[in-house]
Amino acid sequence: MPTAVEGGWRGRLGQLGARLGRHGSNGGGTNGGGTSEGGGGGWTLHASRRRVLSIVLPIALILQFVVVDRVSVQLVEHEMARQIRSGVVAGMPCGTRPPTVRDVSIGGFPFLTQVLTGTFSDLGMTLTDMPTPGPRIEAISARLQGVHVPILKLATGGDGEITVDRMRAAVRMTYADLNTYLATQTGRIHITAVDGGSRLEISATVEVPLLGTQQVAGIVTFAVHNNQLTLVPSQISLKGIVNLTIPLDFLAGALAALPIPLGDLPFNLIITTAETDATGLSVTATASDVTLPSMEQAEQQCTQAQGAARRGVGGLARSGAASAARG
Repeated sequence: MPTAVEGGWRGRLGQLGARLGRHGSNGGGTNGGGTSEGGGGGWTLHASRRRVLSIVLPIALILQFVVVDRVSVQLVEHEMARQIRSGVVAGMPCGTRPPTVRDVSIGGFPFLTQVLTGTFSDLGMTLTDMPTPGPRIEAISARLQGVHVPILKLATGGDGEITVDRMRAAVRMTYADLNTYLATQTGRIHITAVDGGSRLEISATVEVPLLGTQQVAGIVTFAVHNNQLTLVPSQISLKGIVNLTIPLDFLAGALAALPIPLGDLPFNLIITTAETDATGLSVTATASDVTLPSMEQAEQQCTQAQGAARRGVGGLARSGAASAARG
């Protein structure tokens, strides 16, 4: 039978065990709960990272593709300028001074697919230093649509046949260049732009019956018909003390309509309209289904033509010698 002392100790030990049991239970619950909450936070973090990557990675790939695409444009534009220059020169008469091809720009996106197919949807360029029998051409600004280039030639730097579906160009001449040319023609016409080029006044020197050499003034327009640019004067009057309007028929061709030769424009361009502004004349020209031969083809044709010419000269010389011997 337990004594009072033993009962007191046992009671205190039981109370202490009960307290420790409650503390251990509470601590285990707290730790378990903390572990559960920590595991949930880790899962949420991984899910957020996956969502960010799913958004950022495609954007990064797209940006990389765009950068590569644009860099490729710059590389190919240089090669296309060389290809087009070769094609233009190949289509010109033998021995003609080649023009300058600049400001080549390639449109359309994506660009790399155009390179792979060898077909460029939109191409812009400017030609300068074009040889011409008439006024100096300041520039030909052209827009080509549907340009087909042999991809192997483009990749290896060789020359190939280029075809163009459609083309539209502006042939630009300044009034200074027009006046330089007109000064060598009958009447020595000089053009002055008025009202921003909406009206063109001229002065000229003509032979007027009964009056001799006279200075005249008038209005001029530019007309296009059958691929020919023509300067057309009108409202001609004497300059000076007498302000007399002279009928064009009375001048008997001294100041008639004057053709302005442009020569053979590249790409077989056909002029369609002419417009003036404050600084000069712009002639619109178009072409379709154009084929530019390769430089190799052009060189072969020029070599054959030169050989035929030499044979012709040699034949004439031998014929002349034979005639002289018989004489």
